[in-house]
Amino acid sequence: MLDIACVIDPRFAGGTAAALAYDIDAFLATGLRVGLAEVHSSYLDGAPDARSRIATALYEDRRIERLDPSDGHPIKARTVFLHHPMTFFYGIRTPLRLQADKVFLVAHHLPFRGDGSLQYDPAATARRVARATGARTQWLPVSGLCRQQLRSFTPFIRLAPLDWPNVFSLDSWTPRRQAFSGNRLMIGRHGRADPLKWPDTAAGIAASLPDLPNCGIRVMGCPRADLERLGADLSDWTVLDFDSEPVPHFLDGLDVFVYHFHPASSESFGRTVAEAMLMGAVCVLDPRLAPTFGDLALYGHPQDTAGIIETLRRDPAAARARADRARAAIAQRHSLDAVPARLDALHAAGPAEPGPRYASPMAVLRKTAGMIRRGEYFPSHLATRR
Repeated sequence: MLDIACVIDPRFAGGTAAALAYDIDAFLATGLRVGLAEVHSSYLDGAPDARSRIATALYEDRRIERLDPSDGHPIKARTVFLHHPMTFFYGIRTPLRLQADKVFLVAHHLPFRGDGSLQYDPAATARRVARATGARTQWLPVSGLCRQQLRSFTPFIRLAPLDWPNVFSLDSWTPRRQAFSGNRLMIGRHGRADPLKWPDTAAGIAASLPDLPNCGIRVMGCPRADLERLGADLSDWTVLDFDSEPVPHFLDGLDVFVYHFHPASSESFGRTVAEAMLMGAVCVLDPRLAPTFGDLALYGHPQDTAGIIETLRRDPAAARARADRARAAIAQRHSLDAVPARLDALHAAGPAEPGPRYASPMAVLRKTAGMIRRGEYFPSHLATRR
């Protein structure tokens, strides 16, 4: 009997894989026995077929017991964490039999897109998890916004009483330089090379990373072909491949981290933003991230970015103080040390408290009907979409 079993599609890169890796580090640090099972879902069939860099490191970590869902034996653990709901909404290829005291589905992804349409149905996802694993799952939101959206599907899903926000090992996220301390500002961002992580027009892309006097632009992870197809001019940017250098090192060179994304997309948490804050950059963000980061960042639409940066540059001491305050807050809220107590609380807590819903039951029905019309609902349709 394992203490913890974690389940993920190993092709995940970026925030989902990083969140899992840090959770496992915290579990191992407290002496828990941890296993890792890899599953494959048609959700990632358009991604490279090999394990991501993070998944490879986990697979090769001899402290972690590798679990093979195809061997016919059930996975026995006190607690099982299933990662990313789209994996199970699209369906996994090999059934995964679970015997566990508690099974949690970590909701790294919001059910509603930025335009309000549904991208997965949590109630259907819960049923598909039950068919594939034999277990009933509780949903673990990674943020308050995620919890509010998932409440729209209760009582047809079971919502865990606590959130499960991303955590960080602070030793790995210590800046060596101070933002706004040099004569030339560096503006940038990083993340998976996904066009949904970017504005949807050339003007929005250019405004989000403005070409300002005595400033540079550095980007790590960029869907260059997609952005150029929109007409974006990237000639003045320094563009690095995703994960081509350690993320802390990349972020340590930025004064301002900017993140605007596609109007049809959504962010359940925004791990890249928290990473930038931990490395001391001032964050200028899409207003849709305000429920997660509150007064730790500055908000505006792409066309507002240049003015915000110029205001920051006029008072570098205030900009540095803002960055220091954000770093301290993220370090306090998202420390790796919080994970063991949070795990104990999950096992001890009662039912989730009621609260505001993102959408009414009637709105959910309409949006579900829209998914069915678009051919985005049934596994047989989803398997052909990638």
